[in-house]
Amino acid sequence: MRLIGLCGRSGSGKSSFCLIAQEQGITVIDCDAVYKELVSKPTECLKEIGESFGNEFISGGFLNRKELARVVFSDREKLDLLNSVTHKHIRIEIDRILSTLPDDAIVLLDAPTLFESGIDGICEHIVSVIATDDFCKARIMQRDGITEEQALSRLSNQPANDFLIEHSDTVIYNDSTVEAFYDASRGVIEALKG
Repeated sequence: MRLIGLCGRSGSGKSSFCLIAQEQGITVIDCDAVYKELVSKPTECLKEIGESFGNEFISGGFLNRKELARVVFSDREKLDLLNSVTHKHIRIEIDRILSTLPDDAIVLLDAPTLFESGIDGICEHIVSVIATDDFCKARIMQRDGITEEQALSRLSNQPANDFLIEHSDTVIYNDSTVEAFYDASRGVIEALKG
């Protein structure tokens, strides 16, 4: 099994890269989706979040992610606390999913917090999707229906592009046309499959 880590700032185009990878037969594990699943029903992860932040963020057996995000993205210490709780549970679930896949699978781990969670340590290759702050900000605002201030706050709590470039084996720039990004992505995926 080959594990490829995918990272990039919110709004950079990681999801588009994942769709292209899936079209090319690569298995994608979306770590955000794993997290959403872990907090959408009573789980040990949800229990620990309630213990750490208070049960006012939990209603009907699931987490009010939008309300908790509003709190943690404006306070680095609270964000670090949330990550310390969630990363271990996400890693356990990823390991469980990986155990169900064939030995010859090529797996793309779409992990916005790839380095912070330590998941990069199990990956043999790291790909980053890079886009300008303006591109990311506009995309986040449109996609998530949030204000410019909220989008900038979210980006300020994520690794800078320079960090991602320095710590990645392959970098794809998403600052031109959609066609150019898709062509570059397909080329990277072909190389990874080779």
